[in-house]
Amino acid sequence: MRGDNRKKVTAQIHIARKQLGMDEDTYRAAIAMVTGGKRSCADCTVAELYQILQHMKDRGFKARPRKRVVQHPGTPHNLGREPMLQKVEALLAEIKAPWSYADAIAKRQTGIERVAWLKKPEHLRALIASLDVELEKRRLLRALELTLEKQGLTLDFIDTSRPALPKNWRRNRKILGSLFVDFANVESWYEACREGGHS
Repeated sequence: MRGDNRKKVTAQIHIARKQLGMDEDTYRAAIAMVTGGKRSCADCTVAELYQILQHMKDRGFKARPRKRVVQHPGTPHNLGREPMLQKVEALLAEIKAPWSYADAIAKRQTGIERVAWLKKPEHLRALIASLDVELEKRRLLRALELTLEKQGLTLDFIDTSRPALPKNWRRNRKILGSLFVDFANVESWYEACREGGHS
């Protein structure tokens, strides 16, 4: 933690230096004045670094508040501290779903109502796995849709031509994968025919 504090306060000092327009000599002189002779942040203790930062604040440096990474309602307060939550956020952005969507999955899987309240890594891993599956379903459905479009067909064609499929086939990863392979092969066959590869 101490190492993290050193990095954070040193970064703030460099931002302050830039904001105040301090040249090299002025910057070194400020460090020396506050620390009694030291001329580099690398030589200072963490306490001295905070003193240098305060010195710069006294001279007009204003630290800007950190911007939220995401502005979606329901974004967990601990997003920046938890890498797995950042993965959840990336997947939600990919499938264009709000945090409430992830909250609903978390509640169904664990009984815990909010993603922000998940503490166990296995709970977050299960949530990520569910979102990965959802993303794969959506990609497969889109790929199938594009393949059908090239043949002048729509998804409705599958409903009418394959009545034995379950009603929720558009949400079934295995069926989507199988249909995509079937229709992609049909498309390849048509292309081969056009090129004279088949009679």
